[in-house]
Amino acid sequence: MTAGTDAYILRNCRVITMDEDRPRAEAIAVSAGEILAVGSLAEVRAAAEDAPEHDLGGASVLPGFIDAHTHVEMIALSRHFWIDVRELTAPDAIVARLVERAAGLPAEDWVIGQGTFGQNLPSKEQLDAAFPDRPAAVRWTMHKYVVNQAALDASGIDAGTAVGPGVRIQRDAEGRLNGVLEEAWDLLAIPAYSRDRLAPAIRESLRELFLKNGVTTVHEIGCTADGLRAMQGLANEREIPRLGVLLTAKPGHQPLIETSQRVMQVLGGQLGDDRYWVQGIKIFMDGGRDGAFRTDDLSGPADGWGLLTRLYPTLVDELVTAVRAGMQVCTHAIGDLAQEIAVSAVERVHQVFPDLDHRLRIEHFFNESFGTVNLERLVAAGGLAVPNPGFVFAEPDDPARRQPPGAAKYALRTLERIQGRIPGNSDTAGAQPFTTNPWFTMRCMLQLQNKNGVEVNPAETVDVETALRAFTVDAAYATKQETRKGRIAPGLLADLAIIDRDPFAIGPEKFDQVATLATVVGGDVLHGSFAVGTPTPIPAQ
Repeated sequence: MTAGTDAYILRNCRVITMDEDRPRAEAIAVSAGEILAVGSLAEVRAAAEDAPEHDLGGASVLPGFIDAHTHVEMIALSRHFWIDVRELTAPDAIVARLVERAAGLPAEDWVIGQGTFGQNLPSKEQLDAAFPDRPAAVRWTMHKYVVNQAALDASGIDAGTAVGPGVRIQRDAEGRLNGVLEEAWDLLAIPAYSRDRLAPAIRESLRELFLKNGVTTVHEIGCTADGLRAMQGLANEREIPRLGVLLTAKPGHQPLIETSQRVMQVLGGQLGDDRYWVQGIKIFMDGGRDGAFRTDDLSGPADGWGLLTRLYPTLVDELVTAVRAGMQVCTHAIGDLAQEIAVSAVERVHQVFPDLDHRLRIEHFFNESFGTVNLERLVAAGGLAVPNPGFVFAEPDDPARRQPPGAAKYALRTLERIQGRIPGNSDTAGAQPFTTNPWFTMRCMLQLQNKNGVEVNPAETVDVETALRAFTVDAAYATKQETRKGRIAPGLLADLAIIDRDPFAIGPEKFDQVATLATVVGGDVLHGSFAVGTPTPIPAQ
């Protein structure tokens, strides 16, 4: 590869390449959207003669971060169309804010509040009193919410409504609907947000929450067709991170496609380019924390069991169909029984295609802890376990209140030992938007503490190198893109995160204080600039 007219050099910087062949360097040459050279300043200048040079003043340069699992459209909705109530602790205060902000919403919009994990939200009766004629809902998370009677009526949901697998409409002791719904968001008749309304909200969210934090590739769990079309249009403008999308198969939370078999017939494999592409399929095996399919629940009433969406033969059929088409599948499975089914299905696929590098993923592994047997089986079958370390922030102080009670959760060190990688991700749909900052999640990985500083499973913390790998090398591997990104090496995409300090020289308590000076996607600066202040030379590497 030779230098083009667009070539430039970054110098006087601490290059953390995440590349085993050359872990550190002092300069980088970029050309035609790729890394031309990395090494000493003399080596880089020889590769890109007469190219303009940018002095980074001793800043650190990392590969652009990769978020392997998130929900951008949901984040955008919660930031721009819904009402933020996450910091409020009293239901009355939540209702008061909803009433205050509802006056400024378009008349056709529902009143929707965005809460967070474990929050004390208002009851259906409180929402009914505040909004007797206007549909209203408040979300704990994307998996569970409380709605008023007007919302139920508008959606045609009553005591006789039959729902499919994986959905729960809760009732009180007398059998009446109490307004709490699980995995039923797509059953609510919420007026659709148009592509024209969604596009600027999605753009702002991607730029402010991802690009600003050094994230150059985002893997989105698709929410609506209009949302995906908006993202595709934005990708063409080349002012947002790269976007790989996953289409959710029915049954499950907010399905976009009737069956994975049908989408394979239509697509026949991955579509798109390196700015926007269809990565694969998302399958929900069970629900969120309250709807996880666990062994412990089976001793209680059936209406309290986890929300299983499909059985083993169906999952095997879906996985085989996708693998034949060359597409990746990410299966949501939180409870131990859901994970058991998912792992068994991956093993069956491996038996059918023993030489195929399918990298079938199981999302939320080790968010709860069930020993290592299933992980060992999954790794042996060529699959990947993907945890969500940022969720530790929302864990209760009391181990007895965690799900399941007393579990040794977030076994990251064990995952690294057995699997060799921990794919980094934010997995937020609005309840914890700060997890879009990889430095926040890396701090969680280094400390495993909740929001009150209570240690959750300190024996399973990891080191800085492992945390950095999670959002670079490991996330690239988890999305089958390790030959194009995740490292700073010649021939790879010039996706870079330029930060204000050396992550190896600070304590974990300062990780989420790291400032991103510039974010580079394909050689283009999409956030910040190379003008980082007064140059401070650093020793040659």
